[in-house]
Order: sequence, then C-alpha cells, then structure tokens
Amino acid sequence: MDAPVQRARDPDQVEFGELPELTRALRALGSSRRSGGSLQSQFFHPLVDARRRAADAKSAPARVGAFDSSQLAQALDRSIDRIVAEWPDKRESVRRALRAEMQERASSYTNALAVLAERAAEAIAADESTRLETWRAWTVQLAATFVAADRSWLALRSVVEALPKR
Repeated sequence: MDAPVQRARDPDQVEFGELPELTRALRALGSSRRSGGSLQSQFFHPLVDARRRAADAKSAPARVGAFDSSQLAQALDRSIDRIVAEWPDKRESVRRALRAEMQERASSYTNALAVLAERAAEAIAADESTRLETWRAWTVQLAATFVAADRSWLALRSVVEALPKR
C-alpha cells in the first residue's frame, strides 16, 4: 500500500498539479459556537465538495475544473436566498435591503471567486514555460478564496443567528 501523499501547505510552493492545504482556512466550519446549522452547511458544502472532487481528480485541468467559480458563486447566491427566505419580516423592501446587505457582507468571497476564474483560465491556457507559475498563482488564489469564504460566513453569521429558531 502506498504511503499517503503529503499535501503541500503553502500554495506558492506546490508542484504542478498539486493542491495545497485548503480547509484549514475554514475556521468557522464546524465552529463550536452557534454555527448556523444547516445554513452553515449549505454555505460551505459546495466549496468543501469542490475540494474533495479536486483531490480525487486525475489531472491538473480536472482539479481546476472542480472549482468552477460560476457554480460556487451560484451556490453562494442560493445560500443568501435561503437566509432571506427565512427572515421573519416578509416585507419586500426589507428583503431587498437584507439581500443587498448579505451580498455586501459576502463580497470578499464573490470577488475572490472572480479572480479565481481568471487564474483558472490562465492556468489552463499556460504553455510549458509558464505552467508552474500559473498553477501556483491559481493555488494562491484558491487558498485566498477559502479564506474569503470563511470571512464571509463570519460576516453573515450574525444575521443567521438572528433568525427565529425552528
């Protein structure tokens, strides 16, 4: 049986095709404090699932493809929609304002996903001479995306904790 592959911790030190440690940045995931329950799971699941798919992928392009930025952004939108749907004040103006506030609180994650998409395209299109450089730029941004997701959840959590308990 082969020894488990050591994952490089630093995204700027990985070899081509290798993934850095990513989930360590998700400090809010599984936090013992009031976590937000299923809303927290819905928020983090797409990112953690993408990481699992990337780890299982057999090629560098498949690893990049596992972190589809548009799908992750849609999942974020669905999480925000669910928070808004569970908000007790049903007035449409309040819901629009809440949605705008949630989008602002999650903007670092949204922005990180946009940059991730750019780095992904560069990594996929790279020739042999820039392959490692663009791969590392993508993994650095990927790690930054995990940090941004964590910070965004922490910013959203106070609203989630204000939702009425079921």
